[in-house]
Amino acid sequence: MELTWALMIVIYLFTAGLSAGSMITSNLAFLYGGKDFERVGRWGAYISPFPISLGLGVLLLDLGSPLNFYRLFLTLEVHSPMSYGSWAILLFTVLSVIYLYLWLPEKYQILGHFKSSEKWKRWLAKFMPFLSVGVASYTGLLLNAAVRPLWNAPLLPVLFLVSALSTGVASVILVSSLSPWQRARHKELHALTKADAGLIILECLIIIIMIVMARLSSVSVSMAFGSLLYGQYAWIFWFLIVGLGLIVPFSLELMELKDKIPVKWALTVTISSSFLVLFGGFFVRYIITYAGQTNGWF
Repeated sequence: MELTWALMIVIYLFTAGLSAGSMITSNLAFLYGGKDFERVGRWGAYISPFPISLGLGVLLLDLGSPLNFYRLFLTLEVHSPMSYGSWAILLFTVLSVIYLYLWLPEKYQILGHFKSSEKWKRWLAKFMPFLSVGVASYTGLLLNAAVRPLWNAPLLPVLFLVSALSTGVASVILVSSLSPWQRARHKELHALTKADAGLIILECLIIIIMIVMARLSSVSVSMAFGSLLYGQYAWIFWFLIVGLGLIVPFSLELMELKDKIPVKWALTVTISSSFLVLFGGFFVRYIITYAGQTNGWF
């Protein structure tokens, strides 16, 4: 069976959610964490524009005629989720670059430092979470609109949103742990780890609810989810997503929170758990995108 949406679309869905998640992480750290979480706010701002820019680049290549992308922005189709999403992602990308600039040290602000910079940073930090939620959820709504049995799940946009938040937090943990400059402190990493552990639990609950709802739904929907649980995609679902992407990183994070990790292994465990969250988040999009196209209505 020929797939209309392949790996490039998966990358786009993943990177859009990752950028939205890291932006929300930055915004909340800045608004509610104060000076204690300044590094978290800074790294979230630094990360956010790049994944979505990569995703947009990949999407343009997938279109076949990348030079015609501007046609998406010549009009707003009221009944088209793709049209709304395209505008939201364009706005998010532009504002995330501005937000990053406002976080740069003064010596790197080539346009000069403005007296109102802090006010603009705070205004964006208050506005961007709403736009970020829209961008993270849009990828699930886009699949919903295609009306396939697997994509028809009402909680799919919620799953994508929670997964985006989790990958966003994990990306901030990973980058701030690896960087020798402005590295996050133990208190910051502890709070981020606790947040991600909670998001993993929530993600597991959503997946369980989706499976239960599917088993009680029509034959088409039930069989579509069956391909994840015991069909051709079962090994990806159980091993790559549930095992490596959820259970293993959650277990490592739980051990970190309970101070069960020896100091010499602490950094390795932190990097490993955050990488596995990103790994699992990617394969959530992968399996939903691919399995959704290989299962039709009966």
